[in-house]
Amino acid sequence: MGSLKLTWGKLLPICLVALAVIVIAVTVFKVSVSNILFFGIFLACPLMHVFMMKGHGGHDHKETDDAEQTGKTCH
Repeated sequence: MGSLKLTWGKLLPICLVALAVIVIAVTVFKVSVSNILFFGIFLACPLMHVFMMKGHGGHDHKETDDAEQTGKTCH
């Protein structure tokens, strides 16, 4: 799985599209701003977990192989 690096070149278009969707939702579909803020905060938590934990939880079994060779365990 490749690295998911968000640079300004990738982040700016994503933010602009999100802003356009919000403006269209408020003006055309008459969605209230309070609903957009509520669901934005509601979705921020899982999105932050996905992007902040992207480097954690790798399946590198090198440590366990080393522990088996030396006879030491991590517990």
